[in-house]
Parts: sequence; C-alpha cells; structure tokens
Amino acid sequence: MDNNVDIIGIGGAGGLLASTLIRGNLPPRIIARGATLSRLRDTGLTIVTERHRSLFAPLSCSALEELQALAPIVCIATKSYDIPTLLEALTPKISDETLFIVIQNGFAAYDMVSSTFGHDRTAMGVLYIGAQIISPAVIDIKPGIAQLFLPSTYHRRLEHLVDALENSGMEAALVDDIERRMWMKQLFLVPFAIVNTEMREPIGKVREDTAARLRWGKIATEMAAIASACGVSMPEDPAAASLAVAERFDPQADASFARDIWANRPHEADALFGPPLQRAAAHGVPCPLLQEAYERYSKL
Repeated sequence: MDNNVDIIGIGGAGGLLASTLIRGNLPPRIIARGATLSRLRDTGLTIVTERHRSLFAPLSCSALEELQALAPIVCIATKSYDIPTLLEALTPKISDETLFIVIQNGFAAYDMVSSTFGHDRTAMGVLYIGAQIISPAVIDIKPGIAQLFLPSTYHRRLEHLVDALENSGMEAALVDDIERRMWMKQLFLVPFAIVNTEMREPIGKVREDTAARLRWGKIATEMAAIASACGVSMPEDPAAASLAVAERFDPQADASFARDIWANRPHEADALFGPPLQRAAAHGVPCPLLQEAYERYSKL
C-alpha cells in the first residue's frame, strides 16, 4: 500500500502519533536523521509507558534528503526552532495534494508553515501529551491525557487518520474551533512551562503548592486576556480552567520547555511566548508576567 502519512520528528509528539497510527493500521513513514534514524532502522521505535516497553518494528523510515516526494499528509512534530531550515528542505518535495499538520506548542510553527505553503495546505494540530525522549527513538509516554484536535475544514482528508487514532484508544477529533483549542492549550501550557521551570518540580508538586498555583493562575489570566482581545472566547475563570487541565496529567510530568532549560539545550521560548506577546502588543493588552518570562528565557 502506498504511504499516506509522513511524520517528521520522533520526540514525544511524533513517537506517540507514530506508535498510535501503527496500532490503528495506518502505519506512517517516519522521517528522521542521525542517531534516531539509525536506531529506527536497526531496532525500531520503543515506547515506554509505566515501565512497560513496546517495540514497533520493522518500520518505514527515511532521511528527508532520500525522499523524492512527501506523502499526502505530513505531520510536522519537530521543535519550532527547526522549522525554518526544514521548510527549505521540504519545498521541492511537496505536490498539489500535500497537506501539512503542524503539531507544536504555540502558534509560531503554524504561522511559519502557513506563510510558506499557504493556509489551504496547512492544518493546525492541538496535541496534549506528557512525554519525553529517553534516548534516540526511545520515548517515555506518561499515562493520563492524550488528545489530538484537528480542524474540521479538512474532514474529508483527515477522517481516516482520526479514525485510526481513535481505534487505538487515543482521543482524537475534528473540530470547528481549532484556534480556540490552541488558545485553550496555551492557557494551560504557558503557565505550566513557566512555573515548572522555576520550581524544578513535576506537575504533581506544582499542583500542591499554594504559591505556585497562584502564580500559575495569574499567568493564565494574562493569556486569557490576550485571547479575548483577539476575539476568542475564554472561560470566565481562566485560572481554574487552566489548573483543571493540570489535574489530568501524570504527577511526574514535566514540560518539555522546562527540561530543555534545565539541560541547557535549545528551547522554544521565542516560539512559545513570542506570538502571544506580539498579539498582546497589537491589542494593547498588558502582560507583565509573560513579558518577564520571555525576557528571562529568550536570552538563554
């Protein structure tokens, strides 16, 4: 059968999607590089959940430069800071039927991909997951929340992908309010990233700390004010709504942003905090806590 789905990037998001699609009888082609590609070819993809290991092999996998053409559906699951270079490499490999699903934290990656290839071939994906890379092609997926929302605009083209994910037990849906869904994710993710990074404690400890919850809620309130100024409806109590999502995560989960900061790795401060701040400035919305975090971490 011809390949129908490509996944670019096998971190937490890519690993979850790839393994779930395999279980749902829609095996993707995985596009990777370096040690990750070598491991995928030699051993396969390993998913660890609560100390149980599942090995997915053999796999369809390739380096991007080896491909002549992309699949009709391309899930981009790399870090946002890799997007500009990636877009240059993707350009000669797209066709009239290529549809990109952009699965990153925040609006930056979607903005970049859609400005390059057009809104008509770029779908925003909103993914909730607790996961991290243990080693190349070995992904630890935390139990608890695993959701993917995609725009109903592309119902005809994405229905089979959503069906495959749901058949494997993942919550997936085509929705008509994808931009609001992304803002709702940012309502949770931005406070989580900032407070988790500062405390150096997993989400379970953050949830139990009174001062941390208060700070979390204030950041969530800033994010809701920006979204509202952009014409997107937000909960009446954004702090409570944001913390309610936190309750659904495994207590040991950390934000990928926090792990990158702690390890002195490249991080997504610009991508995560920059677009909301740009929108806040355009609408005259004050957000001192978000601005403080951006200034602190974007310099690292």
